[in-house]
Amino acid sequence: MQPQENESVRHDTGAESAEYAAGALRDVETAQERARLKAGLLPAWYGPAATVAVIVPSAVQAWSDGKRGPATLLTLPVAILALIVIALLARAARRSAGVLIDRSWPARLWRSRVALPTVFVAGALAGWLCWVLGADEATAQLTAFVVSGLGVWVTCLARNATIRRTLAELA
Repeated sequence: MQPQENESVRHDTGAESAEYAAGALRDVETAQERARLKAGLLPAWYGPAATVAVIVPSAVQAWSDGKRGPATLLTLPVAILALIVIALLARAARRSAGVLIDRSWPARLWRSRVALPTVFVAGALAGWLCWVLGADEATAQLTAFVVSGLGVWVTCLARNATIRRTLAELA
């Protein structure tokens, strides 16, 4: 009896094996890129929460102008608390992605090299414009921080939209 070859058994050539390995490697690289992008997505609550954390210290400062005693002393702890809240929000946003990619501060600043100065300049211009138009210092400062806070929110929305678009292209 002659041994029969099983039709379901496939004899790979070297070229087929290399092609299969290259395809598997592309799949792994795509999965890694998808995970990196998903780690960069910010939760929907992050923008509004960061905005509030930017605006509240300025509102407390504006409220305390002209008052003495406890009102003035309240501004520093509120500002420090806002910085702590922003740091905790950033950590929570990274953890909520399910993939934790911890970047150094220089890498984070480099990534926001356009957005951060733009938001800062927009807030400063808005505050300056209010001051030039005759608003008092507290109102100009509050306007600057409100515009900056809204800029942070818009930046978060734009960043998420870009990441989602890239994820859709990878799919």
